[in-house]
Amino acid sequence: MKVKERIYREILIGVLNKRKSFTQLELSKICEVSLGFVNKTTQELKEIGAVDVGLRRFRVIDPSKILFIWAAQRNLKKDISASYNINMPVTELEKEIPFILTAYSGWRLLSKSVPFDYSEVYCYVPAKDNRLFDLWLRNKKNGKGKENIFVIYTNDNHLIKSSQKKIAPLPQIFVDIYSLAGLASKYFISDILEKYPIFKVEV
Repeated sequence: MKVKERIYREILIGVLNKRKSFTQLELSKICEVSLGFVNKTTQELKEIGAVDVGLRRFRVIDPSKILFIWAAQRNLKKDISASYNINMPVTELEKEIPFILTAYSGWRLLSKSVPFDYSEVYCYVPAKDNRLFDLWLRNKKNGKGKENIFVIYTNDNHLIKSSQKKIAPLPQIFVDIYSLAGLASKYFISDILEKYPIFKVEV
């Protein structure tokens, strides 16, 4: 996962919480990146008309542009650390996994909506908890078919702190789904945009 994704994530979480402006300094501290890197990233967002940048503060003009530029750059499959076939229904897996769920599972748990059937579970596991995951996995019955659980070990403290009740933040769920192929991705993206029109592209 790229460092600038923390900045996109924090801005979009703020937008969902009705914030319209941010300071570069606060983003630097919250996202644990240099002030220079925040300035560079916000300048890039200014160039596509997503934000209006002032001396020490910037204002979000078009959150959909931030979300979609992030979604276009996101490559969830590339970040996968391990995958397994566990002989359990998806909903049972989601109940038992004690880590951060994203993609289809994240949206189902967040919204109670399932716009299309899915058979893959994606979860973030803090890198420091890799042994805990191994212990959790030890008692599970492994199957021989197609993998149905995909694990991403992460050191992204911002993602870990921003997740609640083992669910990734909505912007992260969106970009992770967007990066996946197949019909399920299209239906889930459409459902998210329908429920969160703030992220729709306005004409």
